[in-house]
Amino acid sequence: MACWRVPLIALMTTAAARTEIDETLFSPSNTIERDVAVVGGGASGTYAAVQLHDLNKTIVLIERDDHLSGHVNTYQIPGTNTTIEYGVQSYMRYGNAEAFFKRLGVEPGSPYKPRVSTNINVDLSTGKILTGYAPPSMNETNEALKKWLNYTAQYTSFLDPGYWSFPAPDDIPSDLLLPFEVVAKRLGIEAAVPRMMSIGNVGLGGIRDLLTLYVVMAFGYVVDNSTVEGSFFVPKGSNSLVYQRANELLRPDILLSSKVACGERSDSGVKLVVKSADGNQKLIKAKKLLISAPPSLENMKPFGLDEQEEEVYSTWEPTWSFVGVAKIACINENNSVSFLAPSAVPANHLAVRDYPYSLRFDSTGPVGGQLYRVIFGTNYSVSYEEAKSTVQATLQKAIDVGTITWNGSCEPEYRAWADHNNILWKNDATLIKSGFVQKLYALQGRRSTWYTGLTWTAHYSSNVWAYTDTVLPKLLKGL
Repeated sequence: MACWRVPLIALMTTAAARTEIDETLFSPSNTIERDVAVVGGGASGTYAAVQLHDLNKTIVLIERDDHLSGHVNTYQIPGTNTTIEYGVQSYMRYGNAEAFFKRLGVEPGSPYKPRVSTNINVDLSTGKILTGYAPPSMNETNEALKKWLNYTAQYTSFLDPGYWSFPAPDDIPSDLLLPFEVVAKRLGIEAAVPRMMSIGNVGLGGIRDLLTLYVVMAFGYVVDNSTVEGSFFVPKGSNSLVYQRANELLRPDILLSSKVACGERSDSGVKLVVKSADGNQKLIKAKKLLISAPPSLENMKPFGLDEQEEEVYSTWEPTWSFVGVAKIACINENNSVSFLAPSAVPANHLAVRDYPYSLRFDSTGPVGGQLYRVIFGTNYSVSYEEAKSTVQATLQKAIDVGTITWNGSCEPEYRAWADHNNILWKNDATLIKSGFVQKLYALQGRRSTWYTGLTWTAHYSSNVWAYTDTVLPKLLKGL
């Protein structure tokens, strides 16, 4: 191995040890020198790489998968030109989003219109029809969303598109540190909560006790305004097309199916050893490092954390979410099925996710294909196969009790399956009041390292791109 850990003092943790890289092990052909090394080829990493390229900065983009895209997942039905978006569904007209598509020759396209189907609400615990639950009407939902829009408008100055100006501990609005249930009931917005949880993927395992801050971060003013206005859009072609075009533009400077094995970071630059899937190793020497992948302790271990970084990253919690496309013969393709917590009855909209996991099947078309988008998330650790097993068991439970009419077993035939696992703050109010956000943002620029991505702003592509536009000028000052 070209690098190793050297403890700074006796008994120091491995994460805090110094990394040393033996440059003599790399030939000139396996050494890459650039202005900026970008780690992660999802929404923020790809966007940043294109912007830096257009600013005539030399870059290298490192992505663990064999393609760029992040949470954009597109399935093309074999032998056809028909595609199904099973990851990111649409985009907001916010920040530089439309201009980014046009820069890569992709037309922003038309307003997003979800496929219309009859929804069936099922009790997650029993598999039976969730009798007695009255979902909010469209009018109730829209009126509640408008109330939430007015409420969140007061926080845009320090939450959109990022948290650079987050209030000092003593100045944090008290509402943001209250349980969301308290604020939601006071505002009378319970009817909006199912829509907020569906779009924002917030509240897995229950939303009521979450700090209001986290709900505002997940479904704040920008996304609520787009929801109220109905201004979400889809690009012409597919959601993946912009990443395919970015790949064509940046092809010589992208390392796909590659991971950072180890690195050295200092105020004078960074060195990274990058290992590809075939075992080949390259040395990257860059003036700046931009990390767009979630900076969990596990993801950051190869970069050698210092004590300040470890203190911040050790407080976060992982989340587990999966999306896929499956042929499911036992569900009427005019139907979608939502599995909800039984505590939602009769109209407790705040409780629809009061269960360790959530599951939904959405009919995607085309007619006769029996294809469904599968959306599954948990508040506990679960693997790819365990997630599929739980989906199968939950579906079978509904069959066994007669909710879904079918003889025998009905196993989804997966055409595609991807994880959208991430990390969230989920810190309690005490930690937020101790200056956590300020400590987090103090990491920006330290040891020649900058950050962007879902951890630093709202979890939507347009927000991530807008936030990246606030990071790059700061990064470029040092070049």
